[in-house]
Amino acid sequence: MRVNKLDLNQLVLLDAMLATASVSQAATLVHLSQPAVSAALAKFRQYFGDPLLVPHGRRLTLTPFAHTLVEPVRDLLLQVQALTRRRPEIEPSRIERQITIVGSDYIQSVLLAPLFQRAEKEAPGLRFEVRSISGYLSEELEQGDVDLVVSLASGVSDRHPSEVVFRDTFSCLAWTENRKVRSRLSQQQYLAMGHVAVLLGRGRVPTLDQIALDELGLERRIEVHIPSFTTMPVYLVGTERIGTLQTHLAKSLMKQWPVRVLPCPIPITPIVTAVQWHRYQSLDPAISWTRSVLRELGATLQA
Repeated sequence: MRVNKLDLNQLVLLDAMLATASVSQAATLVHLSQPAVSAALAKFRQYFGDPLLVPHGRRLTLTPFAHTLVEPVRDLLLQVQALTRRRPEIEPSRIERQITIVGSDYIQSVLLAPLFQRAEKEAPGLRFEVRSISGYLSEELEQGDVDLVVSLASGVSDRHPSEVVFRDTFSCLAWTENRKVRSRLSQQQYLAMGHVAVLLGRGRVPTLDQIALDELGLERRIEVHIPSFTTMPVYLVGTERIGTLQTHLAKSLMKQWPVRVLPCPIPITPIVTAVQWHRYQSLDPAISWTRSVLRELGATLQA
């Protein structure tokens, strides 16, 4: 099909060339030969009256005009993709689809694991890829590389719809044989004891508990920094250190490790977790089913 003499069937190829700024990489993405992609590039250059890709050292780079095409071309393809996935009401068991979800290991443990258990029974045609929140860029949702992002509600993009799925608080975790810990911790004890604390990603992003302490002007004695929430018991068992974790995760870990959960003596703002999806996928049956299950699971956790 052509519009203003432009072959719309070639838009996928144009998108690949704009995304990679490379004839060879674009050829790999769309499963064509390099000569075929080079020929298509020549046609696009003639159509737009612009070289689109120009040499820059040993590589190619987008021209200023080509940069203006990146977002509208990708946006158009995302709209078409979303349109092809629309259906009247459909049983979850009949949906065939892969969904890419971004979430921290905390979210993976308390929400995504039970989601996948439900999917195996109710929507066996769904396949999932999970990506860590560390290193996630909002452009991945914008460009359709990610379907759902489950994160802090305060961190969602205002360009796409989102909804709160559940709230959580913070608790302390300690080895069951930690002799320094009784049924409760005072604030003085909390600050004086050795801590295992989480820093997220290469940017060493502080967690909400650390942010709360900083805002209160309080300092705890951190003896071990770790990169994930779910591994905390590994570093607590056999020691007199304590850790601060999301309450639902802490209670879940208590079933697997010889650790116990204690009230946190530091006032920390509760965690509000939201799920976000691309605005074009609001009517996608696979996304709608997944969102509904996340809401149900979140309500169960809070209950």
